[in-house]
Formats: sequence, C-alpha cells, structure tokens
Amino acid sequence: MNPLASTKCAGRLLVAFAAISSILFAAGCGGSSTTVVPPPGGSFSNSSLNGTYVISISGTDANVSQNTSSFFAIVGTITADGGGNITGGTVDINDPNIGGVFTGQALSTSTYSIGKDGRGTGSLKTAEGTFGLDFVLTTTSHGLITRFDSSGSGSGTIDAQGSATQASLSALAFSLTGTDATSQFAVGSVGGLTLDGSGTITAGTQDFNENGSSANLTDLALTGSVVLNSGSTTAGTATLTTGSAFGSLGFDFWVVDSTHLKLIETDSGAVLAGDAFTQQTSIPAGTLAYTLGGFDSGGGPFVAGGLLSVSGTTLTGIEDFNDAGNTGSEPNVTGPCVLTAGRCALSLSGFSNGSLNNFIFAAYPSSGGIQLLEIDSLGLTQGAAYTQSATSFAASEGYGFNLSGTNGNEVDDIAQFNALGATVSPNMTGILDENDLTAPLNPVTLSGTYTPDSPVDGRGSISVPNINTSIGTLNLEYYVVDGSTVVFVEGDSNQVALGTFELQSPPTQGAAAVQSHMSMMRPVARSHAALRRK
Repeated sequence: MNPLASTKCAGRLLVAFAAISSILFAAGCGGSSTTVVPPPGGSFSNSSLNGTYVISISGTDANVSQNTSSFFAIVGTITADGGGNITGGTVDINDPNIGGVFTGQALSTSTYSIGKDGRGTGSLKTAEGTFGLDFVLTTTSHGLITRFDSSGSGSGTIDAQGSATQASLSALAFSLTGTDATSQFAVGSVGGLTLDGSGTITAGTQDFNENGSSANLTDLALTGSVVLNSGSTTAGTATLTTGSAFGSLGFDFWVVDSTHLKLIETDSGAVLAGDAFTQQTSIPAGTLAYTLGGFDSGGGPFVAGGLLSVSGTTLTGIEDFNDAGNTGSEPNVTGPCVLTAGRCALSLSGFSNGSLNNFIFAAYPSSGGIQLLEIDSLGLTQGAAYTQSATSFAASEGYGFNLSGTNGNEVDDIAQFNALGATVSPNMTGILDENDLTAPLNPVTLSGTYTPDSPVDGRGSISVPNINTSIGTLNLEYYVVDGSTVVFVEGDSNQVALGTFELQSPPTQGAAAVQSHMSMMRPVARSHAALRRK
C-alpha cells in the first residue's frame, strides 16, 4: 500500500489527533452543489424500511458555540411505517457533551426518504435534540448508517429487530469502545462470559485498555448478569463487574437475534457501546480477514488490516497499515493463539503500528468474528478478524458502503456503488455522502477502480481519484470476508479510516437475504491528547 497525496482543501491535512477545539473553528471546506444522479438499477424505496429496527451509532458530538466535544453513543429501536415515517421507538443516549446519560428516550414522529439505490436520509427526534441520519440499506433487514448533521458525526448499523430467549443467551463474547465520561480517556474492552438459565454470569473474563495502557487490566474475573426484561424477548439489562478495576458497569441491550446483542452503557462512569455475540471456543483452520483501528503509543491515529492463515494454534499472514498518514505493509506477521475458556493472548511479531514490535491482543472468538483488543503498552487498537469463505465479490451488483475515521477531525461516509467487473474501467460507480465533523457535504459522484491481488486471495486495492476538492482521493486496501461482506482500511496520507461494504440484495428476495453479524464500524479511537484543549 503506497501513500498517495490527495487534493483535500486547506485546513483538512491530517494532524495526528489535533485538539478538537481548534478543528471546530477551522475554515470549512465547501462541497459540490451539482445535482448527483444515481446510476441505473436498484429497487429500494420507502417501503423497504418497514417494522421495528435496532439502531446503533457512535462517534463525536460537537458544540461549536461552546467549543466542546465528546464521544457519544445512541442505541435503541425505531419503528418505520414503510411510507416514509418514523412513527415511534425508544433510544438510550450517552453523551457527556449534552449532559450525560438519557435512557428510554421516546422518539417523536419524523420522516425518512429512501432512493432506489438504497441510500436514505431521516432523523431521530428526541427530547434531548434531533440527530440527522444518512444511511444505505443492503436489504430490508440491514443497513449501514451515519449521523449526518452539523453538531456531530458517527457511524453504525440498522438491523431488523429479532428475538431471543434467556436460554439462548448461554455464552457471549463482547466488544465495547468509547471513553471515560469525565476525563474522556479512550477506553476499549473485550470479554467473554457464560450464563446460567436466569442470566447470571457463572464464569467470565474481561480485558480493558485505557488510553493505551492495559496494566493490571487483563484477563480479569468477570461477574454480573445479562438478563432480558421481564416478559420481553427483545431487550434487557446487563451488569459487568470486574472488582477494583472498573467496578460494575451497567448497560441496556437490544436483541438483533439470538446470537447478536447491541449494548450501551447507562451509568455515569463511562461512555461505552458495542456488540455481544455467541461465544465460540475454537478458531477453525483457514484464512481470517481482519481490520483494527485506534492510535499508536504517541497518540497518532492508526488502522491496520490484512489476511491471516490459521494452522493449528498459529496465525501467519500480512498486515497493511496507516499510522498517522504513513502507510506500508508487513508480509511476515505471525503469532500463537492458544485458547483457554474462549480467550487467548495473541502475541504477534512482524506487526507494525509505524514501527515493528511484538504486539499482544486479547482475542475472543464469536459468531461475529474474533473480537480483538490491544493489551500491551504500545497504543490502543481494537477490531475483529472474520473467517474468510470467499476470495472475491461479485460484479454486476450493488453495494452499500460505510467509512469512519479521522482527517484531523472525525469523518464518516455513506455510499452506494455498483461493481462493474474487472474488464471495465472505471469498474465501480455510485454516490458518496460525507460528514466531516460539523460540516456535512453534498452528495458527490463516486467513480473508481478496484483491483484484486494476483493470484486472487481476497485482498485488493481500490482507488477513487479526485472525488471533489473537499474529499480528494480515496485509496483503500480491502479484504473479502464472504460473498456479501468486505472490510477495508484507508491508505491515504491525509486520512486514516476503516470500514466495510456489503452486497445489496433486492427487496423482493426477502428480509433475510443478507443479515450482517459484524459489529458497527466505529470511529478511530482517540487518545486523551485529542480532546485536551490548547
């Protein structure tokens, strides 16, 4: 992966976690005012969003007039009528920038609009404010979503709500990310737990990384509970207790299905949100596609991705990385993962966050991938590795796209594109919407080229040149997970980001045509220095 300077406008060159306060008052970059016409194809409409959905978004909330910002999370449900109206729903909001934790926020009636390519807009109207939405559906049961307004930016998912019984929640692995609520230190956590029939945790461990350090915060004994609300099969509460480390953390959760929960912290101690999946006790032989995001030991933004082959307890493969705009690849990543009670300490050599070191990750296999958290003293990175079941994605198909990262401030993209095949140039065309924190940009045409590795192994590159003067060029390295899901990292010198794109299935194929079990694409984690006012 080679660095390539983009043509982003002045004031948006990457500054490794510069203070948010200075960013909020930087000169804005204008977007194109040209009307963008979607490419032919697609059969989505307002009727494609019909029923109750679990929605989750996290990112950065910013108050320009007061020069403040914080990590925020929103998780809950929305009810759509299939006619362009959000008629109800209830969400939790955890956002220190607007006053803290607000649970059980009833949604007021609002509207949404979906085009034939699956791209849509809408809003969440709560007593604590209105949050703009920009999303792309991949089916009538799943989509990728961003916050799209002038007060913040973030990324997440929208999934048709399913149900679970208490008995089906027997063993879970989870991944949480966010910040401490008061000092806003970045916090990441992963863990695994076993439940009895009443939801009490009978065995479990949890790992934390706080602002780049996991000293005395690894493999902690975990107690508490994960309990469905009385009479409910769709929502509940969780308590995760690790003694003197982080004490007891309280959460609300919503059920996507019996193997997937969405969580948000509801106490005042931290701002954490994430996912829990059915825990697994082995890693099958084959290939893993992975992405990680966070910051290095100096606080610079960092993402990595690649492919790892699994042979017994040994993982070997390649890493592509972007460390504060410095990009490269490491071809000889290797390390052992010996699972004990659903966890291993994965020690990788040949891995780089800008410099080669031995890195250690807490790893918990699950139905949503292997949940990964860095637990050494070399930074904070978090992500997942997914078992690869295909090495290419289909041409002559449409895809929904989400990117989240930083170009000095948080940036989140939603897009839809059509893949046209390797013999066509450009071979991907569509439309991209971007929210550059507090500055949503007008939709722009996306036209670029994807090039698979040769021989084909599921890895490849994407170049989308000169989108416009604000966004510039996107250079991505991608990794195919299966026939419908691809993850990627960005390799620009001006932007550090990761994301996913997913196959769109026509609504006529039914709600279960493609159901993602990936966790949300979260923003690149920020070091404490990123939030310290100068």
